Amino acid sequence: MKSLVVVATLVLVACASSIKEEWQQFKLTHGKTYRSLVEDKNRFSIFQDNVRKIQEHNEKYESGEVSYAMKVTQFADMTQQEFLDMLKTQSKGARPRNGIKFDSTGIETKKTIDWRKEGAVTPVKDHGKCSSCWAFSAVGSIEGQLFLKNKTLIDLSVQELVDCTKYEYLNFGCSGGRMDNAFYYIHKYGIQSEESYPYTARDGKCKRNGYVVKIKKFVELYDEREITAAVSFKGPVSAAIDGSSLSLYSHGIIDETSGCSNSPKHVNHAILIVGYGSEDGVDYWIVKDAFGAKWGEHGYFRIKRNVNACGIGLSGCYPAL
Repeated sequence: MKSLVVVATLVLVACASSIKEEWQQFKLTHGKTYRSLVEDKNRFSIFQDNVRKIQEHNEKYESGEVSYAMKVTQFADMTQQEFLDMLKTQSKGARPRNGIKFDSTGIETKKTIDWRKEGAVTPVKDHGKCSSCWAFSAVGSIEGQLFLKNKTLIDLSVQELVDCTKYEYLNFGCSGGRMDNAFYYIHKYGIQSEESYPYTARDGKCKRNGYVVKIKKFVELYDEREITAAVSFKGPVSAAIDGSSLSLYSHGIIDETSGCSNSPKHVNHAILIVGYGSEDGVDYWIVKDAFGAKWGEHGYFRIKRNVNACGIGLSGCYPAL
């Protein structure tokens, strides 16, 4: 009996040592520092809870009970509520439809499409502590349209939208915003390049100075059928979802059973749809995020298509140059 107790104690010590090593590696990898030992202790406790959640979830993934895997990401020291508070895409309730209606007449949708392979998608970025996913989404769809028009891929300025679409255009910089509001601004003033107006991940004073491109209008998409036609024929499309399932995402296809909501009341995160495909009979969207290239599937995630998973069919739109 004593020998069993000793073995059990050694196992517990080894597990405790392992999680502490993982914690130190996590902080090193993601550049995490905390204001006090008390905060470090609290964050470590949250990290432990998330590691347990990842392990339990991945056991279900291996047995085929869930359709995507989890991993330790830069958000592993945050509670779920803290992660959701960070997203802040302002889209509470059914949003007004201010763009023009999509016309799918004569469009024959492709079986699969991936605009990354066509050269229409810029590298994955990281919005950092600034809740600017809405600006990355808006910029991404314009970058795609610009490429399709003249075959030139240019990183456009997210920071200009963060700084310059407040107040009159009803966005809130690093505290959230919407893609359609950003499109109204770009219709009037255009947008500069990332090179001329680089991203700082914080609110700043508007420094508008010329533009690379303006848009003529933007088109609203009312459901996944229209989004499919637009992505197939027009290029990458801006959209928004309930991002509840994303904080610890690793790989696989997020589906309607992931715990996210498909209600417009819970849409909180803007993304860029860059293509779609099918795996083992499951149709999915290919989605670009702004959490950095180490997150998810090299900065992307996949989500089930044609079931309005996480509300992805509720608020699609794209600009026309």
